[in-house]
Amino acid sequence: MKKAGISKEADLAAFFHAYNEREYDTLFKNYMAEDCLWYASESVLKGKREILDYWTKSHSAFKETLGQPENVVFGKSQVYLQVKIRLDFVEDGSFYGKSYKKGDICNFGCADYYELDADGKIRYGLVYIKFFD
Repeated sequence: MKKAGISKEADLAAFFHAYNEREYDTLFKNYMAEDCLWYASESVLKGKREILDYWTKSHSAFKETLGQPENVVFGKSQVYLQVKIRLDFVEDGSFYGKSYKKGDICNFGCADYYELDADGKIRYGLVYIKFFD
């Protein structure tokens, strides 16, 4: 049986896949510490409840799809990566201070930095955004 946590690029791809499928229990069981500190695009979130509320409530106007991790660099208990992201707006909403209409698409890239705990789970995440659109 595979050990939970992130130790190689395939684990990051599995983490992103779980996010894209909205398998939030899997995300926290396998890849994120329950008390993770997450610096998202517009917020600083602490712990599973705040992070899930952000992903499910603050992101309700769009479906977010993470691409494959790119330019991945592992260090001691840390990982840096880049990822392309697509937002498909399912209703009128906003993201990062800009308004979007239902049907709009927003493409952008992120540079992510994660610090990992002893089990390889994300205990600290920083997400930096660069817009393409």
